[in-house]
Amino acid sequence: MRSRSLAHPARHGYLRALRLPTPDIIEAILCVAWEDQGCDSRAHVYAMLEAMTGRLLPQMHAKLTLLEKITTINDFLFVSEGFTGNHQQYYHVNNSYFDQVVITKTGLPIMLSLLYIAIAQRVGVICHGVAFPGHFMVQCRDGGDDPIVIDAFRDGRIWSMAECAAYLVQQGVSTSLHEMLTPPSPFHVIGRVLRNLKGSYVAQADFVHAASALERMLVLDPNVAPDVRDYGLILGRLGLPHMALIYLERYARLAPTASDIESVRHHAKTLLGQVVS
Repeated sequence: MRSRSLAHPARHGYLRALRLPTPDIIEAILCVAWEDQGCDSRAHVYAMLEAMTGRLLPQMHAKLTLLEKITTINDFLFVSEGFTGNHQQYYHVNNSYFDQVVITKTGLPIMLSLLYIAIAQRVGVICHGVAFPGHFMVQCRDGGDDPIVIDAFRDGRIWSMAECAAYLVQQGVSTSLHEMLTPPSPFHVIGRVLRNLKGSYVAQADFVHAASALERMLVLDPNVAPDVRDYGLILGRLGLPHMALIYLERYARLAPTASDIESVRHHAKTLLGQVVS
């Protein structure tokens, strides 16, 4: 299964996007969508982004303040274009494919945030992600200490610093707000998209696609112990005990004191029985 995935042109495109001096997030996640869905929609999506940019650009007057520019982008994306968060079918797999989000105009917070950043940067407004736990947003700065934080999932609602701090407390995060507002790396963002995909596919018991998501996550960082473990467990589900054991043994080396290590070792013994029987 893995060898077939590695031969797919979309996987090659994904790897090329990661190897650029600044990894191309949009290209990488469009290659993920291409591989999983069997259709290369990159040219169509890029054309849609350029068309939206062409409609928005005449409204972006040079004398606008940053807040006025954000308001203009918000009105364009969430009123004129009709983009909105998918609250009703939050866990649907299409919410994590960038081409589907652009076409259907709905999706998860991270995907709408990536769309927002892509459009904003095309009209000269530099934005970055906000990688809060459970909720990805957008931030823009105009030279002040505090950024403007924009919730693309909720039609561009702007969060105050107090609201951001309260949210982190609610999530049990002890890291400072200042540190949490450090823009995430491209690898972090791509990994978060893939983790959402993996979760959707596991919930559907689609372990082939879940395994593909994990393979691409392990390209980003091969030493994330939970991802190594999950890949091993899913390979076992797919009837590949030899490969599963390799990854479960690696998990045991990476996380020898993990709370689930005994359970994983027991599972590995079961798989070993399948190999030697």
